Amino acid sequence: MAALLWGAATDPGRVRHENEDAYVAEPNVFVVADGMGGHQAGEVASALAASTLRERLADGATSVDVGVAAVVEAKAAIFQTAHNNAAQRGMGTTLTAVAVLPAADGRPDQLAIVNVGDSRVYLRRQGELTRATVDHSYVQELLATGHITEAEARAHPRRNIVTRALGIEPTVRVDSWLMPMVRGDRFVLCSDGLVDEVDDDEIHEIIASQTKPQDCADSLVAAAVGHGGRDN
Repeated sequence: MAALLWGAATDPGRVRHENEDAYVAEPNVFVVADGMGGHQAGEVASALAASTLRERLADGATSVDVGVAAVVEAKAAIFQTAHNNAAQRGMGTTLTAVAVLPAADGRPDQLAIVNVGDSRVYLRRQGELTRATVDHSYVQELLATGHITEAEARAHPRRNIVTRALGIEPTVRVDSWLMPMVRGDRFVLCSDGLVDEVDDDEIHEIIASQTKPQDCADSLVAAAVGHGGRDN
């Protein structure tokens, strides 16, 4: 299997006292979850999502459907936990994840990407940065229909409204993709705490300027905090 290198960082930011973001960064699975809800409930939801995917995908995935099933299991755990605790009713989390599909039967190594909400996966390949996921958000729907521009979306007063999340409803639709594992590719998994503060051009500049993944993660978080750090 191709060797993977990674780094990870998180910060509560300058405004919030609690950190409702959670992540997993392990050899076969990488996850970012951004919780939402009442007092500490967002932390519970994101932690449940992260721990479920860590357990189910620790050895990677045999198919993209296995990744989707892990997300559905996380959704069920969050929904049931909220149902059992009135203080946590309505809690939920975004989730974006990348899992390794090891080579098998002549098939090369691949990556499964799963996504619910407005946390993102970026891909830098051959000097170009693209979004590998599509946000499930109110402003993304406005963008898709041409009602607002990308610049307007960044400052839109409803930019934090998500249209899909884990745990809010008893069912959820999970976006999923299979991608080849290409030497030299670089992925960034992040919550909206990064992208609301740092635009895609600056994200790309930071990725391009840092060769070590941990230095890159630290620099991205530092940029978000430096620009205001309004979220985790």
